Amino acid sequence: MTADARSPLSPTVRTSSSLDLSATPRVTVRPVPHGLVTINAGFWSNRFRAVAQHGLSTQLTHCQSTGRLENFSRSATGQPFEFEGYRFNDSDVYKWLEAASYALAQHADDALEQAVNAVVELVAAAQQADGYLNTYVSSGSTERYANLTDDHELYCMGHLIQAGIAHRRSLGSERLFNVALRAANHICAEFGPHDRTEPDGHPEIELALVELTRETGDQRYAEQALFFLDQRGTTPPQLSGESVIQDHAPVRSQHEVVGHAVRQVYLAAAMVDVAMETDDTSLLAASAKLWESTYERKAYVTGGLGARYQGESFGADFELPNTRAYAETCAAVAGVMWNARLLAATGKVRHADWLERTLYNGALVGISIDGTKYFYSNPLGVDSTPQPGDDRGANSSVLQQTQTGHARQSWYPCACCPPNIARLITSIAGYAYGQSDNTVWIHQYLASQVTMPVSESGAITLDVQTRYPWDGTVDVVVTSAPSHEIELRLRIPEWACNARLHVNDKPVSVTPGSYAGIRRTWNPGTRLQLTLPMNVRLVEAHPRVQENRGRVALVRGPLVFCLESEDHPNIDLDAIGIASNTSFASTFDEDLLGGLIKLEATGVLLAPKTNHALYQTASPQSHRGPVRLTAIPYFAWANRTPRAMRVWLPLVTQ
Repeated sequence: MTADARSPLSPTVRTSSSLDLSATPRVTVRPVPHGLVTINAGFWSNRFRAVAQHGLSTQLTHCQSTGRLENFSRSATGQPFEFEGYRFNDSDVYKWLEAASYALAQHADDALEQAVNAVVELVAAAQQADGYLNTYVSSGSTERYANLTDDHELYCMGHLIQAGIAHRRSLGSERLFNVALRAANHICAEFGPHDRTEPDGHPEIELALVELTRETGDQRYAEQALFFLDQRGTTPPQLSGESVIQDHAPVRSQHEVVGHAVRQVYLAAAMVDVAMETDDTSLLAASAKLWESTYERKAYVTGGLGARYQGESFGADFELPNTRAYAETCAAVAGVMWNARLLAATGKVRHADWLERTLYNGALVGISIDGTKYFYSNPLGVDSTPQPGDDRGANSSVLQQTQTGHARQSWYPCACCPPNIARLITSIAGYAYGQSDNTVWIHQYLASQVTMPVSESGAITLDVQTRYPWDGTVDVVVTSAPSHEIELRLRIPEWACNARLHVNDKPVSVTPGSYAGIRRTWNPGTRLQLTLPMNVRLVEAHPRVQENRGRVALVRGPLVFCLESEDHPNIDLDAIGIASNTSFASTFDEDLLGGLIKLEATGVLLAPKTNHALYQTASPQSHRGPVRLTAIPYFAWANRTPRAMRVWLPLVTQ
C-alpha cells in the first residue's frame, strides 16, 4: 500500500473537527470544522455546557469507579490480572477522551485538560511494543484476535484512533495521536490479503482508519478500511456469516438494513467514508440503498433506529412498536454520523432533514437536561409500572425500568451510550455548516458565528441569530465577505410549508425540501431572514405501521412532542384522543425544566369499554368529554418524575 501525496495542514493551524473532508477527492459539500464555529447562548449552548461542565466529569468518575481506568493501569504492568467489566470497556474511555477533546477545543478548562492528560498517560502506558492495545486481552482473559466476531478488539482500537485524532486536532498534541498511529500501523501489518483476513464483528475501525488517512495523508489506512469492508459476506465467511453482524452478504449486495442496529449504521457510514476517499461509486450506491431501507421503512418518527431489543436490532419493514421500541441512543448517534456523511457526499437535503430530526429527538432524548443521566433504549410509549416478571418488558431495558416508570441512569455496566452522546454534543457545531466552490451551506440552524475560507482571496463571516427550535425565525447577518460572488444556501426543511426568506426585506422564493440559494457579492451588514412555520402538525405513520393506525404524533418544527402522566394526573394517557381540527397554544415556560416550549390544547377523553371481554362485537368509541392536554418535547420526558408517556395519540372524529 502506497502513501498519498496529499499534505494536510499541520496541527498547529488545524481546527477541531470530527470529520475532515478538506482534501477528500469525491465530496459535494465539505463540513465546516466545529473549531471554526462559536455557539452563542441558546438551545445548543445549554446542551453543550451541561455536557462539558457536568457530564464529562461524572462520566470520568464512573470510568474510575467501575475499573475501566484501572484496567489500563494493570495492563501497563505486563502481568495477568482480573479484568473488570465488559470486554469492550476500553472504548468508553476512548469516547470520553474524544468528547473531552472537543469540549476543550471550544472552552478552556484546566481541570478537564489535566484529567485528559492523565488518562492519555494511562492509555499510552498500556500499549504494547508492537502497537497492539486492548486491556481485556492484556489481562490474560483471551488471546489476541481469537474471536473477532465477539471480542471487539478492532472496534476498541478504532475508537482509540478517533480519540487520538480528536486530541491532536483539538489541542495540537501528538501524545495520544502517536499511540493511535502505532495501533493503526499494527493493524495494517497484521491484517491483509496475505495475513489475517477477518474484519471485526462490530464495525468502527473502518471509520477510524479513513479519518486517519485524512489526518495523515497516508492512503494505506483508507485502503485497509476498504479491505475490511470487502471481507464481509465472503464464502466461506470470515466471521459467523450471520446477518446480526452484517456478515451474511458482501457489503455491495446488502440493500436492506438488518441485525444489530449500531453495527449496521456504523458499517453503512463507513461505506460512504471509503467511497468518498477511493471514488468507489458502488459502495456509495449500496449505502444509499441501505439508507432508503432505513429511513423509508424502518426509522421511528424521532429518528430512532432499532425496533427489537432482542439483538438490539432492526425489525422487518414497518415493524415499529412503541412501548417495546429499542431505539438505542448509540444507534441515533450513528444515524447522525451516517446522514452527515451522505450529506457531504451527495448534497441531498433529505440527509440534513433526517440528521435534524434525529439530533433533536432520537439522540437528544438519550441524555438528561442536566447532562448527567442517560437512556440506553428509547421507547415511544411507557407505562407507569412494569409488567410483573417482565424483565425487559414494555420498556426494553431492565436497568431503566423503575417501580414508577422509565428513568435515565447515571451509568450502565454496558456504558457505550453516555460517552457517545457526549462526543456528539461536544462536536455539534460541526454539523451546522458546509462549503463547496464559492458556496456556503447552512444545514442546521444554531445560534452561532462562523468564519470560513471560501476562496483563495478571502473568508466570509456569518452571525446567525435565532431561538430555534423554539422559534422559527433565523436571522443570518453577513459580517464580512470577499469582494466577489458567493452563493449562500439555506436549508428549507421538508416540513416547512409556507416558509419565507427575505434578503434585506426583499422576498426570495423557497421550496420545502430543498436548499434556497442566493448568489451575489455580499456587503457587510446584509441580513437574510428565514421564517420557518412553527404550527403544530399532526403526523401520521405509513398504514403498514400497524401499531400507529388511527393515531397521530404532535410535531412542531423539528421537535416531536409527547404526553406525560406528570401533566395528566389520574388520567390514562391511552384515553386521551385528539381531533384533526384541534387548536394548539405554544408557550415557552421558563420554569419548566430550564425553559421549554409546551403545547396545550383541548383533547377528547375517550370512554372506557364497559365490556371487559378479551374479544367483543365492535361498537363505536364513545367520548366522555373534553380534557385539557399538555405536551412537552420528547427529548425532555422523564426529567421530572418517571411515569407514563405517549408519543402517538388516537385520532378521533367529533
